[in-house]
Amino acid sequence: MSEEQAATEDQAIQDTTVLGSDSPSDNLDWKASLSSELANDPTITQFKDVESLAKTVVHQQKQMGSRIPIPKTDEEYKELYGKLGRPDDPTGYETKIPEGMEAYFNENAVNDFKNIAHEIGLNQNQVNALMDYQSRSMQQELDTQPAMLSAQKEQTEKELKSEWGVEYDRNIRAAQRALQVYGDPEILELMNTTAGNNPAVVKLFARLGAEVTEDMTQNTQNNNLAVSRLDAQDEISQVFSNNNHPYFQPTHPEHLAAVERVRQLHEKVHGGK
Repeated sequence: MSEEQAATEDQAIQDTTVLGSDSPSDNLDWKASLSSELANDPTITQFKDVESLAKTVVHQQKQMGSRIPIPKTDEEYKELYGKLGRPDDPTGYETKIPEGMEAYFNENAVNDFKNIAHEIGLNQNQVNALMDYQSRSMQQELDTQPAMLSAQKEQTEKELKSEWGVEYDRNIRAAQRALQVYGDPEILELMNTTAGNNPAVVKLFARLGAEVTEDMTQNTQNNNLAVSRLDAQDEISQVFSNNNHPYFQPTHPEHLAAVERVRQLHEKVHGGK
């Protein structure tokens, strides 16, 4: 046998025996101190040496340290929300209302929002995001409102013209006249919204306007008392609620005029009966 053949045979023997292998001796018995059950557990057998096992354990411990445990009690939730940035109470939130949008954020509604945000554990960044979303949604609605009102107006005009026919223009003038007589600033402002395009609302004011026109005509024909029936009734109530009114003072220089005025008002209300 040549020296080369002998060396190859010796190497083959070393590679197939424990003592002849090149494996470090400190890795041979690293599981020897473990019980048979533990040493043969799949969790352990996957590691070839102690160093691999140690690295895995250290890594897992670091991962566990960065995790937040799921809270179970109110106190635990309170602590968690505090760590995540929730203020101590709802007043701690800052709600920045965009310029020009103040009229659309009612103070009570904003306070209710703060209370709910605090209850569900929101932090300031989350509140800011929701406020920004609400502002953008409102602005988008305002931007599209003119086109929406125009489309509603067209639809209402079509519907009322179909129903009223040739009386459409007269009824619209009557409705506008009723607004002039009965419309206070709040109602007039409301008529600039979708309410002003509601067919039922337009019909209501048209009927009121027709009554106003009828009253004015009767006033001109009868006694020139240019007030509506409702206004006449209101004036009568004011007279009779004031004991110092000339109507109740026979010696007052305006007593006879007051009596005549009340007579005309009664005639207006009761149609001369």
